[in-house]
Amino acid sequence: MVFSNSVYLPLIISMLLGWFAQWRVHQIYFRYGRIPNKRKIKGMEIAKILLAYHRLNIPILKTKKPMLNYYHPQTKTLHLYEQVSENNSITSMGIVAHEIEHAVQDDQGSHFMSFRNKIARLLAAMGQISPLVFLGGILFRSMFFIYLGMILLFGMVVYAMVSLPIELNASNRAVKTLKETGIADQGEIEMVSVVLRHAAFTYFAGAAQRIGTFLFVVMVMFALHQM
Repeated sequence: MVFSNSVYLPLIISMLLGWFAQWRVHQIYFRYGRIPNKRKIKGMEIAKILLAYHRLNIPILKTKKPMLNYYHPQTKTLHLYEQVSENNSITSMGIVAHEIEHAVQDDQGSHFMSFRNKIARLLAAMGQISPLVFLGGILFRSMFFIYLGMILLFGMVVYAMVSLPIELNASNRAVKTLKETGIADQGEIEMVSVVLRHAAFTYFAGAAQRIGTFLFVVMVMFALHQM
């Protein structure tokens, strides 16, 4: 089965954008990961200071999985990569402050956060099986599975779009909180902002990948109807 080259453009462009975003953010993380904050405060201590500032009592768990840092809304736990929690770099400061703000969003009942939490488990499973369902539909000429795959992929687009304002808000709040607590001076705030801006680029790229994949599927469907 051969399609016009234009059918693959959304998929190829979004994949290249995603690759570039990941490459760039790793560069920035590495660059600012070698610059210690002036107070020599490690990530774990920063997390405790910020949690106390927001009056939150949340367990902080260390993970050995590289750069796996996240707040788990179901278990109300903060997970930090060991090197982030034990490092006193600008990169660690930005990552920790960002993840703490997710806990604050959850505590304050952010509507976007609440909605994402409700659909997260379902969409996580959908994301794994949606490409297989769609490809299975094409291979076996089953319109039911083709349309089901499209619906599942659209669900991932919705999840990505809902996640964008959550992530951007967490980064903006992180910078504001670092200023208010006095943990970082103006120069450090500017460097943290660079780190978080590049992290935000990966969120946009992730959303673009979801949209690109969905558009690819729509164009494949259109091509099939034209045959």
